[in-house]
Amino acid sequence: MQIIADMHTHTNVSAHAHSSLAEMVQGAKQAGLAAIAITNHAPAMEDGAHQWHFANLNIVPRKMDGIAVLRGVELNILPPAGGVDAIELKYMKNLDYVIASFHPPCFPPASREVHTLALENILHNPYVTTFGHLGTEDFAFDQEHIISQCNACGKIVEINNNSLAIRRGSHGNCSSIAKLCMKYQVPVMVTSDAHIAHMVGKVGNAIQMLEEIGFPEELVINSSWDRLADYFRQIRGLDINTFEEGVV
Repeated sequence: MQIIADMHTHTNVSAHAHSSLAEMVQGAKQAGLAAIAITNHAPAMEDGAHQWHFANLNIVPRKMDGIAVLRGVELNILPPAGGVDAIELKYMKNLDYVIASFHPPCFPPASREVHTLALENILHNPYVTTFGHLGTEDFAFDQEHIISQCNACGKIVEINNNSLAIRRGSHGNCSSIAKLCMKYQVPVMVTSDAHIAHMVGKVGNAIQMLEEIGFPEELVINSSWDRLADYFRQIRGLDINTFEEGVV
């Protein structure tokens, strides 16, 4: 199994990342990808981007050096009950792809029940498309309760390579979440969560885990250009086949 697009990446607009937008696009090209999503951290993160960054993504060309560029954000799930960053609706409407994730600086780890309630509220947030790095050990939740509702609520699940590589204790959770996605036929995105250009498209640990459990490739949205295009057509009415070099 391979991926053709990396749908979770950060530029140096998030200060703890290290590469520019142009460098991340080059990273995608060098990795042999067809597309990249730029999903910088939202304002509640201490070094997150100002909301104007997300407003101004509409000046980024839809294709740069042959790479399709999707406009996104990684929202912070906020306590106590699953709110998200305060980004004005008119700016949220600019975005193609919206991840929501727990981050300890924004949501101090609490109980399984608290985390589950927060994720339940994210399920019903109409702007969020994707649950980010759900396998994080610090944020245990009722996995079956949440995953079983994803299709009905129009949410997909990210299989985050960074969780398997650097978030200790995540492998078992990522595997069990992926198995539930199989059970309930919930589509996933396999992502790098790259914070530097040379890590774009590096998803070997995630692919290995999915292959170990026999995860069906047809549920991996970004393993096929056609599946990726169908996904954005369905959720945003966006035809990525029409993206042109240098055109916004």
